[in-house]
Amino acid sequence: MLGNPLSSGLYARGTLYAGIGLVVIAAYYIRAWRQLRARAEPHLSDNLLPIERRPWTELRYLRWGMSASLLFFMLAAAAEAPNDWVYELTGCLVGLCAALFFACLGVAIVSLANLWKELVLQLKQARIVSLLLSIPLALFCLVLGLGVFLLLGMFADRVPSSLQPLVGHLIWVLIAIVFYTLWSGRGHVALTLRLILMVSYSAIILAALAFAAWWLISEPALLMVIFLCAMGSFNVAFYSHWVRLSALQHSLE
Repeated sequence: MLGNPLSSGLYARGTLYAGIGLVVIAAYYIRAWRQLRARAEPHLSDNLLPIERRPWTELRYLRWGMSASLLFFMLAAAAEAPNDWVYELTGCLVGLCAALFFACLGVAIVSLANLWKELVLQLKQARIVSLLLSIPLALFCLVLGLGVFLLLGMFADRVPSSLQPLVGHLIWVLIAIVFYTLWSGRGHVALTLRLILMVSYSAIILAALAFAAWWLISEPALLMVIFLCAMGSFNVAFYSHWVRLSALQHSLE
């Protein structure tokens, strides 16, 4: 079905660059993973001094890995463009957009998974009867909130153009305050609203994943796309296991 892209010449250079990038990024993150795990292990011997840990070592590893991955994304996309600098530049931009899309989708999936873990723990501690009784009030609050945001949007269109940037920033601050208050609330109504919003966000992410899967299957250079997706997955896994946990530890200190 796929054929041999290295022998047929179809998408050969892009597949080759993507395969090389996958090997390089995999080796880089395996080495970084081992070094960070060795630094995290306690040094029990008195003869060995503890290794001084630089701040945000994990983030520095991620930056280099993401930069290298972005380079291979752009090289693989530009390699399949016709031999013209305009098309090659367009291919680089396509690779850049693909890398940004994969990064945003990966961060969204990691964040959503951790939010679901937190929400499931909260649901286990809540009473099912109280949650069921709070559903009508939660739906009413949801409809009321959507109506208020629609009115704010209509109001923002009618303010003078000189005040529109200020009003826009105030609306975003209001949205942030509402979401922070909703997520930090301890009542059953707030918990039910969080469950409704999480189901809605999960549906959006699943739709994006379905679109990505459809695009992946429809691509003629399927092997090259698989290599690029695997390369991006190494970045997402490293971010989820090391960088995010390190950020949480720094925020708690």
